[in-house]
Amino acid sequence: MRKFFVSIVLGLGAMVTVASPALADNKPSPKPTPKLISKADPVKVPTPPPPKTHVVAAGDSLSIIADQEQFESWRPLWNANPDLSNPDLIYEGQKLIVPVGPTTDRPLPEGVVVQAAPVQQYAAPAPAPVRRVASANYAAGAGGVLERIRMRESGGNYATNTGNGYYGAYQFNLGTWQGVGGSGLPSNASPAEQDMRAQMLYDRRGCSPWPNTCY
Repeated sequence: MRKFFVSIVLGLGAMVTVASPALADNKPSPKPTPKLISKADPVKVPTPPPPKTHVVAAGDSLSIIADQEQFESWRPLWNANPDLSNPDLIYEGQKLIVPVGPTTDRPLPEGVVVQAAPVQQYAAPAPAPVRRVASANYAAGAGGVLERIRMRESGGNYATNTGNGYYGAYQFNLGTWQGVGGSGLPSNASPAEQDMRAQMLYDRRGCSPWPNTCY
């Protein structure tokens, strides 16, 4: 019995010896290390800024606050604050949201009537008064400075030509006559033209051309 047991042990030892090289050859090959694929950074969504608020002060109203915020009306404030039950009732210390963009209109409570803003009518400004300078009566045969001049210069004779270099009712010399647009001899011009040229000269120089007969 013992011999049989020893034989079995020896046989097993031989089997182990024979099998060992085969086991060594069948070692599992090393597994490849998986590549780590980096994930893209998540898109950062900007955090919206906190809503703008207004703390109601004594004497405030939605209209006053709207003016301060440069709104066209108080309706955006009413729309952005659904906890308000009446646009005419706000309280000191109350925090109101001030919208920064367009708002959706919400209905007004029953009995609240919004009056349309009165249309301001502006009267057209009165035209500035036109300052008119009264001119002397220069018509031939009428009173006035020119009548006095021509009566003293020529006795009122429009055709006078004494040969002294001065012509007509107002005794123009040729240089002065041409300076007011006249041509030819003044004594040959019509009374109307002589009156007109004398008026032009008087408007420009006053009495200086007739120092002895104008005053």
